Amino acid sequence: MSKYYMSVDLGTSSVRAFIADLPGRRYFVEGETYEVIIPRPGYAEQDPKLWYEKAAECIRRVLRRSGVDPADIGGVSFSGQMHGAVTLDEAGEPVHNAIIWMDQRSGEVLDDIYAILGERAVVEYTQNRIAAGYMVGTLYWLKRNRPELYRRIHRAVLPKDYIKYRLCGAITTDYSDAAGSLAFDNKRLCWAEPMLERLGLDAAILPECGPSTQVAGYVTAEAARETGLREGTPVVNGGGDSFMQAVGNGIVEEGIFASNIGTAGQVSTTVSRPIYDPQLRTSTFAHVIPGRWQLMGGCLNSGVSLKWITRRVLGRDDYGQVNRESSQVPPGCKGLFFLPYLTGERTPHMDPMARAVFMGLTLDHGPAEMERAVMEGVAYALKDAMGVLLSAGARCDRIIAAGGGARSDLWLQIQSDIFERDVYRSASLEQACLGAAITAAVGVGEYPDFETACARCVDAPTQVFHPIEANAAVYRRAYPIFQDIYRQNKDIFARIDALSH
Repeated sequence: MSKYYMSVDLGTSSVRAFIADLPGRRYFVEGETYEVIIPRPGYAEQDPKLWYEKAAECIRRVLRRSGVDPADIGGVSFSGQMHGAVTLDEAGEPVHNAIIWMDQRSGEVLDDIYAILGERAVVEYTQNRIAAGYMVGTLYWLKRNRPELYRRIHRAVLPKDYIKYRLCGAITTDYSDAAGSLAFDNKRLCWAEPMLERLGLDAAILPECGPSTQVAGYVTAEAARETGLREGTPVVNGGGDSFMQAVGNGIVEEGIFASNIGTAGQVSTTVSRPIYDPQLRTSTFAHVIPGRWQLMGGCLNSGVSLKWITRRVLGRDDYGQVNRESSQVPPGCKGLFFLPYLTGERTPHMDPMARAVFMGLTLDHGPAEMERAVMEGVAYALKDAMGVLLSAGARCDRIIAAGGGARSDLWLQIQSDIFERDVYRSASLEQACLGAAITAAVGVGEYPDFETACARCVDAPTQVFHPIEANAAVYRRAYPIFQDIYRQNKDIFARIDALSH
């Protein structure tokens, strides 16, 4: 068997190609960035062809940089942004830009969807609340509002599965990503065809669905020319990014929470049965690990909030400077709060009309205070999500911080102080990439299961941030104010949304 495995991680702001020496600790990674297309307020799109072009370039570069012979790569798998819809015509060409998870347009048809299905049926099939940005709502919105586009759809796939299709020619998905479409029966692990039929959606356009470790196909001659991979290399299904991040952190058993700050943020944990929040403020999705589910609270605006304030508003590009200056600002930012709902919010509000707010601004506040307030606001939002998971019955014995936000000592300390719990920094900087590479290795038989693979390939976290009581005391007083800012402005957000359209 080969000791090298590759993964492609398709994110919201970048795509990366990763080669790992398993079970060793060497890896190589190359990335390319791109932007979200916002044709009008509330919309969020990306060009799937650009995804593939960037992914192919990353694969070529990482092969050159690593010096690994393509013949020594045992398999390729995927980690991907979830929920979005890539629609393809009969020739396999995109009908429209990908409508991604950040998109809020389907919020206007959610009442109609629930009127047709009823909440009980939605819960029975999905254990989730259908919200804006999920594939099922997007397809229904297209059918209702762009019927000329909907009629052209021959297949509809999740984002990472478009890259897979271009590599091996197969249109497939895995249980974890399918569950995140909310067109999926999360208990029976199949498409929820009765639900789709009632919505007038054709289940035949959806891809074949199987385990994350299933070999979907093999690199085609055309893809080999475009990427430098060896023709015939196994292509393994892969899974959603939050699941792959869990695998890359070795989170395969219950009791461990992941606090992730990427473009979006999540608090998630592995559970042995499909438990869910009775108020449907969380997501419960079939895991990439057989017999497991993931319970997750999703926060739409985490790393993207800091990127927005730093780059777009303040015109800064040095995150080291941001951390140094913000660390000089006292906890609580001298009474400044930031509500991080730039594109609406999921857990706990499920409100596509929620908006971001700076509250408490005075002449004493400058860039450093605003940037720290954003960091604190993101951590408060993650605390909101954590509280819902705990109330649903999840057990939290340890928190592992992951994603780009885990590279900031300041942000990790803020999380520890706000959560009032120890927070461990992930031992890997490329958790989702590593998780997908491990999935490739399990898929081709290098390891018998995820538990064995993670025990061999994932380092346990060692760096821990303990809550500082003086800081925690400030946040204990401030957190209810953060929560009240949303509660007391919810109706105003709806009025602002109406005005913006």
